[in-house]
Amino acid sequence: MMERFMRRSVLVAIALLVAAVASAQEVRVVTSGGFTEAYKQLVPRFERDTKIKVISGFGASMGATPDAIPNRLKRGEPIDVVILAGPGLEALIKDGMVDAGTRVDLVRSLIAMAVKTGAPKPDISSVEALKRTLLAAKSIGSSDSASGVYLRTELFPRLGIADAIKGKSKVIEAYERVGDAVARGDIEVGFQQVSELKPVPGITIVGPLPEGAQQVTIFSAAIPKGAKNVDAARRLIQFLSSPAVAPVVEQTGLEPIRRNATLNGAIDIHLHSAPDSRERSVDAIEAAQQAKARGMRAVVLKNHYEYTSGLAYIVGRQVPGIEVFGGVDLNLTVGGMNPAAVEYMAATTGARGRLVWMSTFDAENQVRFSKENRPFVSVAKNGQLLQATKDVIASIAKHNLVLATGHVSAEEGLMLVREAKRQGVQRMVVTHAMNDPIRMSVPQMQEAAKLGAFIEFVGGNIGDADGKARMDRFADAIKKIGPEFCILSSDLGQKGNPLPTDGFAAFLDAMKARGLSDQDIDRMARRNPAQLLGLGSS
Repeated sequence: MMERFMRRSVLVAIALLVAAVASAQEVRVVTSGGFTEAYKQLVPRFERDTKIKVISGFGASMGATPDAIPNRLKRGEPIDVVILAGPGLEALIKDGMVDAGTRVDLVRSLIAMAVKTGAPKPDISSVEALKRTLLAAKSIGSSDSASGVYLRTELFPRLGIADAIKGKSKVIEAYERVGDAVARGDIEVGFQQVSELKPVPGITIVGPLPEGAQQVTIFSAAIPKGAKNVDAARRLIQFLSSPAVAPVVEQTGLEPIRRNATLNGAIDIHLHSAPDSRERSVDAIEAAQQAKARGMRAVVLKNHYEYTSGLAYIVGRQVPGIEVFGGVDLNLTVGGMNPAAVEYMAATTGARGRLVWMSTFDAENQVRFSKENRPFVSVAKNGQLLQATKDVIASIAKHNLVLATGHVSAEEGLMLVREAKRQGVQRMVVTHAMNDPIRMSVPQMQEAAKLGAFIEFVGGNIGDADGKARMDRFADAIKKIGPEFCILSSDLGQKGNPLPTDGFAAFLDAMKARGLSDQDIDRMARRNPAQLLGLGSS
């Protein structure tokens, strides 16, 4: 009897071991519609190459349907990887359901219009043409997920037609594709991600939304908290983001986010992160980890309202292998034009404070530009710099820090640079000179460069409505000023925008695509910012 018991125990143990091994070789995934077609084509290859079985589920990035990814996670479904639109993922991170540090952006996706095969193709070549088409359409369909939410809550109201088309608009629930409703004739025109319309028979894709109406959606992968098979999940995400899968992804109507050597050795002097009073896509440690993983040399953490010098010191200790710097932004929370704030930063442990921004969100120029009625920080009055401003510049010179002009006016920026040169400041940068509310002209930027300042150009979200035109303007200005006087940075970290590393890489690629050479990019993204921060040659 004892022998039978022992034999049975051994068999049970073996069965449990086999089950555990099998479980370890499984990864449970839920993906939303935009990435579904590419995902379906790529999973068999991953399973063949890794011997890891993928158990797939499908659901919307957001919405009320039971299969929507947020609702699956709230029910406690066992999920190792989620793939969904950026805004949906950020909501999951905020709710504590997904580990922010595991996020990897996979693809960019455009919204397109479709009609039934054989129907006339409406004109959507411009924003005005799109508006006319929507007003003339008999019925309009959009999804209950990311693209539809954007159309109904942002684009249609911005076009001033939300009320006019409300009665003929239909929301297509996540269990059905918008294209299927178009093919049946239930709706005349339908909008969804290109990748979700492309596989649907019986429809014609009219084209993507025009510039000025388009929203680029980033689809990302991440690992939920409590995932059982984290190692397998990481392997799958690494596979889905690898250059090897790009041809398949492109065939489905998506644009892979390239991860090449673009950022090797690069320095980003304008990166926003949590903790902050504004919502951010990454915290400071995650930002440094992601930059390090992409081979970057250094980052500068920026916060509009508090010092980042101490934070940079802590992050640098937690993420060795990358230089992390901070600074102080002279807004009202640190006393405005307050030389004591500069002295405090200079004395902070680790000496990681480098930049002094001469006020941004509280700058008089910013407040007046935004037509706000609130206190502000002035740097000048009646065309003359205030004594407090000159005292701040003296502290910057004393500690060999970087003067960054912030959100002051173009002429005020030039006044700051002139005074800084007079007082012997060695390192200066005109903060995103062409952006609102500064709007420096090319001659003004050329003058600042002659005075010894670098001119900063920030990529931001190059996929937004003004992205293409903004990149064209930047490239043209850089060529007129000279790359030797310019610095490229991301100004990213905001919720809803690409991750800082992905956005920065896309910005550098956009500049290269507009005729700036590899040597120019190297100068503006590596050598010039290194000089600004007092780093030696890498």
